[in-house]
Amino acid sequence: MKKFLALFLGAAMLFGVFAAVGCSRGEEATRVALEYTEYKAPAEGEEDTYDRELVYQNDLDVHGADPSVIYVDEGEQAGYFYMYVTGIGRGFECFRSKDLDEWESMGVAYEYTNFEVDGITYSSFAASYHWAPEAIYDEELGLYCLFYSAGYRFKGLSFYLDCAVSENPQGPFTQYARYIETLELSDSASQEEREQLAYWQEKLAPYIDNDVAAELGLEEDTLYIYPPLVDFRNMREQKEGETDGDYMARTPASTDLDTYPNSAGYMKVIDACPFIDPVSGEKYLYFVRDLGESGETSNRYATSCIGGIAMDENWFPKLDENGNYASVKLLTETNRKNVGDTIADSSLIEGDVNEGPYMLYNEESGKYYLLFSANSYWEKSYSVRVAVGDSPTGPFTKLSRSEGGWLLYADPSCSWMSGTGHNSVVEKDGKQYIVYHAHQNRSQGGGARMIGFDSLVWTTNSDGLLIPHANGGSYSYMPQTTGEWSNIAPEAAVTSTNTAEGSDVKYLNDGVVKFHDDGVVNEFDMNAGSAEITLTFEDYREISALFIFNSFDFDRTLGQVDSVEFYTKDAETGEDVIAYTSALTFDWDKYYVDGEYIPGGSFVIYFQPMLVNKITIKLPAVSSACSISDIMVLGK
Repeated sequence: MKKFLALFLGAAMLFGVFAAVGCSRGEEATRVALEYTEYKAPAEGEEDTYDRELVYQNDLDVHGADPSVIYVDEGEQAGYFYMYVTGIGRGFECFRSKDLDEWESMGVAYEYTNFEVDGITYSSFAASYHWAPEAIYDEELGLYCLFYSAGYRFKGLSFYLDCAVSENPQGPFTQYARYIETLELSDSASQEEREQLAYWQEKLAPYIDNDVAAELGLEEDTLYIYPPLVDFRNMREQKEGETDGDYMARTPASTDLDTYPNSAGYMKVIDACPFIDPVSGEKYLYFVRDLGESGETSNRYATSCIGGIAMDENWFPKLDENGNYASVKLLTETNRKNVGDTIADSSLIEGDVNEGPYMLYNEESGKYYLLFSANSYWEKSYSVRVAVGDSPTGPFTKLSRSEGGWLLYADPSCSWMSGTGHNSVVEKDGKQYIVYHAHQNRSQGGGARMIGFDSLVWTTNSDGLLIPHANGGSYSYMPQTTGEWSNIAPEAAVTSTNTAEGSDVKYLNDGVVKFHDDGVVNEFDMNAGSAEITLTFEDYREISALFIFNSFDFDRTLGQVDSVEFYTKDAETGEDVIAYTSALTFDWDKYYVDGEYIPGGSFVIYFQPMLVNKITIKLPAVSSACSISDIMVLGK
């Protein structure tokens, strides 16, 4: 790592180390050279030893897919992020981290039910194909709920939705059917609550399955199966007389019901995602009606889509007066902006997949944002998209790419990121982060997937709609804001000289980094010539790092920053001090590889914490127009 060190005089200030180089009589502030480190890619064969408290980059060194991440803010695990991923088949492994960057395995959080009592074997309906865990903490129940999809034993890819619960985020989790079997209510429970529990204890009670027993080599009537929480085997029977869009279990007219009798009712589902509406407190479970062949039917659907079902306060499906699921609704259709559109929108480019749902609510806009992944998971084009609605059940309208509807994706030609999809969003201290999987093979894609994350920020599109924006998927040094440091640049007043006509200084510190030419995010544009940018805080702030993000457009990049000046004070004398840097050079070795420019790069320096109330960035005279994507200051 290349370092630029100022002359060291030997006198350490309370908030920074400077080397005095003199001042002339009449100057208002002493000018001193700042000692700092400039982040650069290590030379070949050297270890990248960046300070992970201030900087992260997506090294993709944790195996897993379909990550679900929650933040624990109370109890023994307070201060940790917990992550659950698809991977081990028989259940789910979990990891924990303080910063979303460095993860430690906490072992298996949930493993399928399997035990024996008096010669009787009790087992979950599923022993393998456990996919897409999604965790939520239910404060009212005092339980961590881990929803997932899994395949029924010896029925191939016959998938159902289930849940496991625990009082501890690292488990062990217990299958919900098994959990409620022995659940006892308190003396204060109402008669209605007792009747409801008894109903679900009966409905989810283990039952004899001699077909599975025979496959396992067990005697008849010696295997009891705990069923899944949500069972869509009877969808057509439940919704007889309603339209296909109401009950979702669409059977193509060409399906031979004599050959595939279960196709009259079975709906294959994956990717369960729970949501508690912060407005009403109502609970919902989102899922994917999956495409393709399954163990129960053949070629059931041409495409997959997102659906939702209303759940009660205990995460049981709500029932109508006939004991059927009261609410099952189609929320998206592949390549259609709205459910029911008769004409596909070719600009959406979704292949035949809508999957991996995740719901966000934004209090400022009052809107619900359904995040989902499009295209197949092994394709480079696998990506996170956005649909917007006014309620948790929609209707939802997909946003186009130019409206900000492509939240996280890799451009087809890029070799540094691939298949960024199936996400969750986690929040800590008011800041949000999008956690996703990406292909281990960054250029070609494939089935091997690794975990990445980036900041999720909110911006406004050209229609005035507030939309989520991912500062990624990044493969650059990015500011680490999950710890004690935050980006405080948006709190500063910003000015600049040489602003291009039509541009605005607000783009310099809005916290939004542009990665794609999608027409949604703006950069700060400057004319040819030099420029001086100033960020001014109302009071002195303790800061430790500065990021100046270069343009996403190679033709508008800057190769150098002439100097940065930090306006601070001598901790002992109170004298005004201007601590300045030498010229900063852009790391072309890292961000221009084999003729390909990698967006998201920045001029990055860090230093001993110091109190600063103004920062001035001096840019050199250039012969053509250039842009800066954003400026971030890590501070407190």
